[in-house]
Amino acid sequence: MREPSLLPVFGKLGLKAPVAFVAAPARSAGVVSRLRELATAHGGMALKLSVIAWTVLILGAVFFMMQG
Repeated sequence: MREPSLLPVFGKLGLKAPVAFVAAPARSAGVVSRLRELATAHGGMALKLSVIAWTVLILGAVFFMMQG
């Protein structure tokens, strides 16, 4: 048995040309600049809070390991 050619099938479906997506650099740049401003304004406090949270987590893990 002979298999039909695929070319007419693609022609019947009417393949569309690939759509070019354009990135929106203005929007992403706005988000990046806002995050950068937030980090510069509150970066020291965020660092201190993360160190405190990490220390409490480690001490809590050691405490529960000693209890078991």
